[in-house]
Amino acid sequence: MNRVSPELLAPAGGPESLRAAVAAGADAVYLGMDRLNARRSAQNFTRETLADACRFAHLRGVRVYLTANVVVLPSEMTHALELVADAWGAGVDAVIVQDLGLLRVIRNTMPDVRVHASTQINAHSTSSVRALGQLGVARVTLARELSVAQSAAVSRAAADADIEVECFVHGALCVCYSGQCLLSSLIGGRSANRGMCAQPCRLAYELVDVTGAVRETTGAHLLSPKDLAGIGVLPELIDAGVASLKIEGRMKSADYVALVTGVYRAALDRAIASPEAYAVRDGEMAVLSEAFSRGFSEAYLVGERGNSMMSYQRPNNRGVPVGRVVSVDGRIATIAIDVDLAREDTIEFWTGRGRFAQRAEELAIGARPVETAPARSRVTVRLQDSAGVGDRVFRVRNAALADAVARTYADPSGARLPVDVAVRLQIGSPVEVTLVDERGRRGSACGSVVEPARTRSVEASDVIEHVGRFGSTPFEPRSWDVALSLGAGIGFSELHRVRREAAEALEATILSPWADRSLPPPGPTGVLDDRRASTPKKVRLVAVVADEDAAAAALAAGADLVHVPVAALEEPTARVAAVLPRICPDDEEDAAITEGTRAATVVAGTLGQLARLASCGATVETHWSLNVVNAQAVDGLADLGAAFVWLSPELTQMQVGIVAANSRVPVGIAVVGRQELMVTEHCVLMAVGECSRSCHSCGRRQGAWTLRDRKGYEFPVRTDESGRTHLYNAVPLDLTHALDDVLATGIAAVRIDAALEPPDEVAATVRRVRAALDAALSGGEAGSRGADRSAVTSGHFYRGLS
Repeated sequence: MNRVSPELLAPAGGPESLRAAVAAGADAVYLGMDRLNARRSAQNFTRETLADACRFAHLRGVRVYLTANVVVLPSEMTHALELVADAWGAGVDAVIVQDLGLLRVIRNTMPDVRVHASTQINAHSTSSVRALGQLGVARVTLARELSVAQSAAVSRAAADADIEVECFVHGALCVCYSGQCLLSSLIGGRSANRGMCAQPCRLAYELVDVTGAVRETTGAHLLSPKDLAGIGVLPELIDAGVASLKIEGRMKSADYVALVTGVYRAALDRAIASPEAYAVRDGEMAVLSEAFSRGFSEAYLVGERGNSMMSYQRPNNRGVPVGRVVSVDGRIATIAIDVDLAREDTIEFWTGRGRFAQRAEELAIGARPVETAPARSRVTVRLQDSAGVGDRVFRVRNAALADAVARTYADPSGARLPVDVAVRLQIGSPVEVTLVDERGRRGSACGSVVEPARTRSVEASDVIEHVGRFGSTPFEPRSWDVALSLGAGIGFSELHRVRREAAEALEATILSPWADRSLPPPGPTGVLDDRRASTPKKVRLVAVVADEDAAAAALAAGADLVHVPVAALEEPTARVAAVLPRICPDDEEDAAITEGTRAATVVAGTLGQLARLASCGATVETHWSLNVVNAQAVDGLADLGAAFVWLSPELTQMQVGIVAANSRVPVGIAVVGRQELMVTEHCVLMAVGECSRSCHSCGRRQGAWTLRDRKGYEFPVRTDESGRTHLYNAVPLDLTHALDDVLATGIAAVRIDAALEPPDEVAATVRRVRAALDAALSGGEAGSRGADRSAVTSGHFYRGLS
């Protein structure tokens, strides 16, 4: 079997991390600019530094991918296209995109730009990958929730369509499917879809059951997974045919990038060379732990979705276990250590009152101060806070390892490229220097004619010394071929000049694939009209409900259309639409499509569902979770067959109006109800203890559970028949008081999200919103139409996004 090595793709949060990734053996790096990327708090690159970064990487055989992986608001599309054009001109090899509108504009205006689909697009099925291929994507980063076997199936199908797939192999795991999380956005205004996630999922929560009792759990960090470590399944990932293995970490240090990339480089090379003999080596997991660790898990790669993948007790770096405190005398603690410990190391004490970190510093064995203490000894340290007997101690920074790895990328010139150097110093001919790299690319330069020496003739050692001064160039000599006439003479400054020009010529040869890229003229991007639409005469009222009983109640109370989950739909009618799940892997999709097409209208939760349903001739609406925030994205979905698009809940009134005024198909927004914040493959209810994993008959999931945060807000939790958790906002949305503003945007439908409500409450809500909507459409008073506004939220309709 011919085994092709996947690309090893490393993060580069800034120039130092870029050097670290290249020095450690990355095949490619991904990096962001100072705007429009999903890690806006990283150091990132500017327009001025990006070209240098590309040049640095390309000279060393490393590809560069730009992350433009956020949703693009209507006012930003022109700027986003300019950013992509600048980056393409600077030499990036691909652009990683989340926004479907930006993808469409790039394809229409810059067809030469290679586009990769971000994991934020939530591609977790073969059909979605194919749909992205239809939209012009060359590579798709798969959802992290897929197993190796699932990735292999998707990869095979993608290869048939000439699409590459990429998967994460190491680093932090989001508990929610990427691109599907509104938790940070709706509770704090910092959107994960805009690169500003505040990570509220890493905070402590209580799990409250239907009786109101707080259930005992293993730890308080119920939404905090361990870090992914796929090093043990590299041979399987290679066999799966994935094109790229991605390391997470643009927010982490250059040391982290160097350590993790170096470990995976060595391991991947072994897995390619000898898969049958492959094993994770002693010390590799220790190095990964020293770099950063919340604890490690192979998690979804091996189909694990239970408690073993969760870091319930600690949401941040735990480092390497050192030992336990065995005695305390005032401020002096004695620790029984299981690993070597140095004075410069940073250690952390886990106490009953919390955790604190400090340098080991005053390290001693007995009364004798030591620089380093060996494993299985007892050492004393001076405490900077209070600790007690039995407290655990962890090392969160290994000073010697950090110093050693920092030296690998300390040189700003970076890793050197070996070249074969040929010098011709033949009397009567111009001096010539030729450099040839390992791939046979060459650069040559000639100088003045070589003459007989007037005083001292040049020797071969002189030539090697002076031509070999490569200085700040990226090259270093690997071999020498010096053809030197006896008695030849030349000035050493001439040798320096010719060598410099030869190096410049070789650089130009290496960089020629990225040189002279022609940039497209500006626009058209589908420039948007910001006019306010007039209030429409007819606006549909749609209610999202849990089952057919609630659907009947909603229709009787005045809803024009109801959305019912396809799994709960028995007898669809013209006014009942089937809602397909937004998480729908290959083994669930066929049944969902078959059942969904029984309804007159179907709501697609994924791009793949949309494409398949449209090919069947179905009337298709698209779910709000596709994160549509601009008219170009609406048109892109229309290209795939959408007849109606539900917009993202992250848009403001003005932005909704711009999208509605410029879209090819009608659009709508939610105005009332509890908004779904998160969907997770892991079942949160497992925190009270492992279960049989018979999700369809699970007794726990029948109850109305909530997660209570530190401020006392309670977020409803529901689990579905596939065991996935759905988390809803603690505060319901209500825009009935603002329906005049809502209707002025020109939307064609408003939505009530009532999936958590019983039929009688659904009916009451629909009647209230029906009356408010009719009053607004007829120009009646709006002041009394809302609920108690102290208990509800207007979402982002007025406040916008960070």
